Amino acid sequence: MSYPRAPGHRSWALAHISFVARPVRNWYRFSLMLRGTTALALGAALLLCGCGKSAAAKLEQARDLALAGHHNAALIEARAVLFQLGDDRKDGADDVRRGAFKLAGDLCALHLDKPRCAAQEYRQLVKRYPTAPESFEARERLGDLDLRLGDVRGALEAWRDQVAAAPDRPGADAAQLKIARAQSDRADYPEARAAAAELQKRWPDSKLAPAAALLAASTFHLSGRHGDAVAAYRGVIQQYPGTREEAEARFELGNCLVEMGDDAHAVQAFTQALPTHDSPDVVQFALARAQRRLDMAKSVDPRNLSAVFDRGLARNGRASTH
Repeated sequence: MSYPRAPGHRSWALAHISFVARPVRNWYRFSLMLRGTTALALGAALLLCGCGKSAAAKLEQARDLALAGHHNAALIEARAVLFQLGDDRKDGADDVRRGAFKLAGDLCALHLDKPRCAAQEYRQLVKRYPTAPESFEARERLGDLDLRLGDVRGALEAWRDQVAAAPDRPGADAAQLKIARAQSDRADYPEARAAAAELQKRWPDSKLAPAAALLAASTFHLSGRHGDAVAAYRGVIQQYPGTREEAEARFELGNCLVEMGDDAHAVQAFTQALPTHDSPDVVQFALARAQRRLDMAKSVDPRNLSAVFDRGLARNGRASTH
């Protein structure tokens, strides 16, 4: 038997269901952030057990989650640590905060493929704790993250900051080379040469010094200054013998000479590059083309029929008479 109800009113049962559904819906939205049933269970455990724990204990829990492969859950917990700390500056708070920023950035950068998130966390870390060990590690990744996001200007600033903050730290010379390459890619050739020269000056024994010299030489080539490029390539050959950059410089020297119409010296450069170049097939192809042009430019005795036919002149001549 049904009972009449006033229009617009719901039964107690429906109202009760609606009241219960709101937190259920909120929990469902939260659970969508966690992947898989295991992560879901972990998320529930965090909600039930996280209250009352110290920030340091939560950070350790976040690290345990990360080590276990539950990266989304670990990121949520690391951010909960930062939220709990707020602006607290009591003993140990800064240590925990640095660790949480670093963990969140590492999770985004290395496990979750979220470069924007990683850059944000690292940048906050560097801004608040510029001389902390965690900040030096963050700086080493910031430039590459910005480059992935298409922010070349931001990447250049991050690499420059990395070099300025710790020029003696491993990786500073690599950051300097990245600066030179980025500027070359932007066709800022004078700036690229200056950055490459800075690397050679500040880190003369670096394994990247030959690459910097080769990059500087290529900027002349790319800007059409062939005479300067030839001199710079020869400088790389003389300064860094026995390196892969020497072979690459010989090959590029040959290409530059070809563009200048000097096939004879180009053939010589290609021949010298061939034994040690990383791509001998490419060098062989360029050498064959230059040698072919050189042969075609030589005069041939028209009475030497074999030479004429080797050159294709007789065939071309017959074709022109028909």
